[in-house]
This record gives sequence, C-alpha cells and structure tokens, in this order.
Amino acid sequence: MFMLKKIKLNQEGILNPLVIPLIISIIVLVVASVMAVVYYGKFVDQRDNNQPVIDSAVNQAEASQKKKLEDDFAEREKLPTKTFTSPTELGSVKITYPKTWSTYVISQGDGQINYYGHPNYVPSQGVNYALRMSVTNQDFAKQNKAFEPLIKKGDLKSSSVQVSGIVGVRLDGFFKKDQEGSLVMFPLRDKTLEVWTESKDFRGDFDNIVLKNLTFVP
Repeated sequence: MFMLKKIKLNQEGILNPLVIPLIISIIVLVVASVMAVVYYGKFVDQRDNNQPVIDSAVNQAEASQKKKLEDDFAEREKLPTKTFTSPTELGSVKITYPKTWSTYVISQGDGQINYYGHPNYVPSQGVNYALRMSVTNQDFAKQNKAFEPLIKKGDLKSSSVQVSGIVGVRLDGFFKKDQEGSLVMFPLRDKTLEVWTESKDFRGDFDNIVLKNLTFVP
C-alpha cells in the first residue's frame, strides 16, 4: 500500500493526473482480452459445429453442378436429330427422335406398321419404350373409346391436340400399373395413328422433339 500511494500521489499528496488514463487503459485492455478469448471460444465452437453442415452444403452443390453438366451434355448429344418416315400408303408419318436413340420397325404388310425407339438400343421386351408409333386398321372412334374406362377411373387425363391440321386426342397418365406415359392419337384415313412414350422419363423428349416435329399426310 505504501508503494501504491507513493506512485499515485505526488509530493503535495495529490493524485497524479496521468495515472487515471493509465488505469483506464489497463482495464480496457483486460476487458478486451477477456472478450477476445470468449468470442474466439464461441467462434471455435460454431466452426466445429457448423463445419459438417458447410461440408454437406458444398457436397450437395458440387453434386448438383455435376448433374447439371451431365444433363446439359446429354441434351447436346441428342442433336442433330434423326427422322423416320413411314411409307406413303401409311400416311408418310414423320417421326423425329434424338440421334442417340436406336429404332426398330415392323411393317406388317397389311396396311399396318409398328415403330420402336429407345436410347442406345431397342430391347426386345421388359422395358417401357421411350417412343412408340403405330398405324393400324383400327377405327379411330373405337380406339379412342377403349381408353374411356381409364379416363373415368382417373388414371388417364384426356385433352385435344392438333397435328397437320387434324384434331386428335392426347392422353397422359397410367396406361398400366407400371407404365406412366403420354399418347397422341389421330384418325388417318380409314386407319388410326398413335404416337406415344411409355415412360414419363422421356416426356420432355416426347413433347419437345417428337411432337414438335410430328407430321403426316391425312
């Protein structure tokens, strides 16, 4: 106590005015040091707790970007498109499809034709085909009526569609338990033209490539 009093008081016993700012500075320094330690501890805790979340977000962003690049590449690979045209007596139906797809055509020789399209190769069975087309001797009204039970049940949604100046029917939904797709159907002279996809995975190609470029001679 004697030394402290000796430091704080001058010869006249009056407190040295320079001591007060020094004390305040020391207090501020101590408080700042304590706060720095506290905030650093909180920062370390938050960093350690949030790092897994940050890592997960980064991984998701990278995966999303990778998928986008792969999807963009797959779309570019589809171009330029290819075409198939049915014989004149079967309406010169023009089907446009991605160049990465393979096709298989069965011409029955009795005024009917069946077309199959699928990525890479056309499986013989056990798959929902990316693209189908048929011209049959079936009556359009009867063929359309055959889908009424599924429409009433709510499995299929019906709407109108027009191609080459001819109004037809479009059906979207479940044609079978494990077959969700889209189909368009038109009267073609005394026959019926049907073009469809058996999987919703190919609906984008069906709408943007196939239907967009579909033509036939009524």
